[in-house]
Amino acid sequence: MSNTTIDRTSYIDIIENPDVKSFLDNCDFMVEPTGKELDEIISHFVSVPDAEYDLPQKIISIDGSNYEASVRKEMPFTKVGFVKISNLLLKRNAYKDLSYGRFVNPFEVAKLSRDNTSLSFAFPSSNMKYKGEMSVRDGFRRALDESLYNCRFDDSDPSTSVRTTLFRLASHKAENLGNDKLTLFKCPSCGAEKIELWDIPEKQLCPHCKNAVYPSDCLRIWEDVGDAGSNQSALTRFTNSFMHILIAHYIRFLKEKSPDSYLNALSDLCFIVNGPLAVFGNPAWIHSCILKYLYDINQELISSGRAPIIVLGVLKSGPVCDYFKMIGNFVPSDTLFCLSDDFRNQYITFDRDPSSTTFGAETYYGQDFLLKTQNAKLFVFNVLLPFRDKQDKESFKIEKARITNYRNIGTYVKLIEEFECDLHSASLVPVALAQKYSAISLEPGGKVLDLLAQSSFR
Repeated sequence: MSNTTIDRTSYIDIIENPDVKSFLDNCDFMVEPTGKELDEIISHFVSVPDAEYDLPQKIISIDGSNYEASVRKEMPFTKVGFVKISNLLLKRNAYKDLSYGRFVNPFEVAKLSRDNTSLSFAFPSSNMKYKGEMSVRDGFRRALDESLYNCRFDDSDPSTSVRTTLFRLASHKAENLGNDKLTLFKCPSCGAEKIELWDIPEKQLCPHCKNAVYPSDCLRIWEDVGDAGSNQSALTRFTNSFMHILIAHYIRFLKEKSPDSYLNALSDLCFIVNGPLAVFGNPAWIHSCILKYLYDINQELISSGRAPIIVLGVLKSGPVCDYFKMIGNFVPSDTLFCLSDDFRNQYITFDRDPSSTTFGAETYYGQDFLLKTQNAKLFVFNVLLPFRDKQDKESFKIEKARITNYRNIGTYVKLIEEFECDLHSASLVPVALAQKYSAISLEPGGKVLDLLAQSSFR
């Protein structure tokens, strides 16, 4: 008897078990809507408005991936972590010139992607110390801070580093006054609270325990790092938070380098992120700082008569995407829906008694939209929230779902439709290209990293 037959027999035994049948009979679960319920659902979709502004000419697409590699076959529990972030600059006019009907020359698209840059980072993971630090966690903290400090536009100017951008973002927190100082939640070594740090190159110490503290400790990624076992969670948290900090990093550089012309540059630029506009886990607090920073930039653009900057998140998986696929055939083309918490609770998460919390209140700086394009393709995407903060949670819960608050939603849709990707369902060409250059696949990419790690520690 084959393993497949054994497996199927096991499943049948489970399904036919009377206790399981009794359990299922007492459960309610989501089913495909029909009749009046389906009509009610479809009624939430409205016609796509015309684009309110000209589309930006330059698109920066961002994606990231990470991987843990064993440094020796004999010691698979000794690991090093790798993170790769791709930043792809795509020029709209150049891309449009490649289109012939519904076909695009892939070789010419490859030439366009030459403006791609990838940022690579390495971190000590389980059973590994870095630069003589006493633990994996301390080594990880040091490597992370060095990565942010050394990742800069100008190698000779530390103020162009991502770490300085972290200070600029942190200044939007109530307890941080000024661009050059931030406050740690607590010291990673002794737990002392409210440790002040400055944007300086010199090593800084906790005033209580005299151990090293780093500005990037404020992201609290170190809390997910352990001395034994996988540190995949910490790598994922770094990848996720860095992708979104990078948006503010680009904008800050343009603003500080060209104070007289940065508004013109920003009005012709947009950012597309693979995934939701959200930061999860311990670094989630920084999402609110990113929201405030981008809101202030957009107010400058709008006040000067320019288009607000587009920051677009493209979702390809998750409960909302699964639900939209289920009802997508019934939704009219060229319509969209600004997803409300009430709809999410009633139809998607199956929460008949939702709590008072607002979805994404602590993590998202974007709002979910569902779109069926003129070509009948389904997209779930995030639009940058048009608010500076979410202090009034009840009001925010209502206002975020009003489509009229998104004054450039038609421009978002037009951009999506222009970059629809036939080769990747529910994806856009800039996202597909960025994903290509950021991906660390298990075969062969991950295998190469395994060999690299192993050869470095022999």
